[in-house]
Amino acid sequence: MRFAEVRKTLTFCAGLLLIASGCTAAPIGEADGELVIGTLLPLTGETADAGRAARDALDARIGEISAATEFDRTQIRVVHADVRSDRSLLAAAVDELAANNVDIVIGPSVPSQDVVARELLNAVGIVVHLSLAQPLEPQMIMMADALVSDGHQSITLMMPSGTDTGVADQLAEKLQENQASLLSHVEFDPGADRFDPEVALVEQDDSSAVLIIGADNPQRLVSDLEMVGAGPSNGRTVYVLGNSAMVQPMPGLRFIEPVAPLEDRVVDRFVIAALAAARANTDDPATVAGRIGDVVQGEKLCSSFSTCLTGLRESENVMYSGIANNGFAPDGTPTEVPYSLNAYTTEGELNEDESRSITSR
Repeated sequence: MRFAEVRKTLTFCAGLLLIASGCTAAPIGEADGELVIGTLLPLTGETADAGRAARDALDARIGEISAATEFDRTQIRVVHADVRSDRSLLAAAVDELAANNVDIVIGPSVPSQDVVARELLNAVGIVVHLSLAQPLEPQMIMMADALVSDGHQSITLMMPSGTDTGVADQLAEKLQENQASLLSHVEFDPGADRFDPEVALVEQDDSSAVLIIGADNPQRLVSDLEMVGAGPSNGRTVYVLGNSAMVQPMPGLRFIEPVAPLEDRVVDRFVIAALAAARANTDDPATVAGRIGDVVQGEKLCSSFSTCLTGLRESENVMYSGIANNGFAPDGTPTEVPYSLNAYTTEGELNEDESRSITSR
């Protein structure tokens, strides 16, 4: 099934006012009485179950928000675009959202995809991007602490080519503060089928742990590390940050993912978008963007759309705490994110003694 055909099954309208002409809208960036929210989720591929659950959870909330008084004159429309678990559909997905004149975009959930998506969205004039992924720099601080806590003093980092060098610098600096060192960082092409030159460089390092970030197919990287004797079964601990659902568990592997399921994180962003639009009293994206801080960094704590909306009606700046148990920066970027660091037995079962929770601040 072609991408465009998939999209036809995923685009719909919801709200108190429905346009019979197929939900057409004004150009991107204009206030037209229709709040259009787009998502970039993995709806096909190996992580499709999580993406579809997130899509369905968001869809279930539309009626509640559409029924609010603030939206009596504003139509809400949601457009879901498929990015699979890799970045092969990302550009086409952003084009689809732009063609549907979206005001706000939620996702994608993979940090390396998120960086590329932000650039693509800026290029087509979409100004409100509610990320599902925390920036890599605070995650590197978290991982440096986790690596040292696990007893590692020499680390090799594997990251996608084009990643900001500040990511490696942040990891190296934090490791150094703990008398550990980043021996090298090896860049790889996320779309490659084989990583022979890259894993050969890792094999040359005398590191006790390898940290993989931003891989579209981390299983291939792990397998190629195994082939050259630098993998989990060869005495090195391999940490996979993100997309770990695609990797077969085995001893020596550590998977790091946000504790909250994708569906909770997506619903949080949807609620934030709706509250910011209610606060702004318009669907104009630039104005809505300026109100996000009012609903995530205010003084009145609230944990649901209805209670937060009540606070807004009373002219209060609210702090939506969310169901994903993390905080938000004024632009909606997640902060104080709890992650699970999971280890496994030879049977592929969770090793509870070596697994724990960590937090990225």
